[in-house]
Amino acid sequence: MVAFWTASALYAASLFLTLVRPRWGRHPLAVGAIVHFMAMAGRGWAIGFFPLTNKFESFSAAALALAVVCWASWRENRIYGVAMLSVAITSLMTALSFPAGLSFAPPLMYTIWYPLHVPLSFVCYALWAASAAAALVWFTDRRAEWLLMIDRFALIGFGLWSVSMICGGVWGVVAWGAYFLWDPKVIWSVILWFHYAAFVHARMTPALAFSPWVRPVLACVGFIWVFVAYVGTSFFFGMSSHAF
Repeated sequence: MVAFWTASALYAASLFLTLVRPRWGRHPLAVGAIVHFMAMAGRGWAIGFFPLTNKFESFSAAALALAVVCWASWRENRIYGVAMLSVAITSLMTALSFPAGLSFAPPLMYTIWYPLHVPLSFVCYALWAASAAAALVWFTDRRAEWLLMIDRFALIGFGLWSVSMICGGVWGVVAWGAYFLWDPKVIWSVILWFHYAAFVHARMTPALAFSPWVRPVLACVGFIWVFVAYVGTSFFFGMSSHAF
C-alpha cells in the first residue's frame, strides 16, 4: 500500500509540475508508473494470478494504463497533460477508496482469455482518453498535429478493442457457454465498437473532409461512452455478470 500511495503522490507531483511548466511533469510520471507497476506486480505475485480480481485492482489497473499512455504520448501542452493526469489520479484515488485486501481469482478466470481480454480493454480506455484529451487541445489549438493524435489514438484503440472483444467472446464460451450475453457491459462494449467504427468512417468520408471538428467531437463523446461502459455498467445499471 505504501507503493500505491507513493505512486499517487508522484502522479500528483507530475500534475502540479505540468501546471507550472509542462516539460517538468514527465519524469515524476515515469517514476510513478514504475512504482505503480511494481505494486501491481507484487499483488499478482501474492495471489499467483493476474492482479485484476476486485474493485481496487480494476481501478488501479485503469490508472496505470492511463499513466503509461500519458507518458508514452507526452506533449509539452498543459491541457493535454492535465486532462490525462487528472483522469489517472481520479482512477487511482477511486481504487484507494475501496478495500485493498487480496482476492483470489475464481475458477472462471483461470483461462488465457481473461488476461488477454481485460488488460487490452484498459489499454483501449487509456488510448481513447488520450484521443479525447487531444481533442480538448484541438478546440484551442487547431494545428494538424492534434488532429493526427486524435485519429491515431482512436484508431489504435478501435483495433485493439476488436481483438479484446474476440478474446472476450471466446472467454464467454469458456465461462458462460455463449459468445454473447444480453449483459449491460457486453451491450455497451458493442456500442463502443460501433462508435469508433463510425469514427473510422468519418475519417474516411470525403464529405466530412472539410469538417475537421467531427472527429474531435466523436472523441469526446466516445470518452463519455467509455465511462458508461466501464463504471456505469458495474455500479448504475443493476446486476451484471461483468460487475467488478
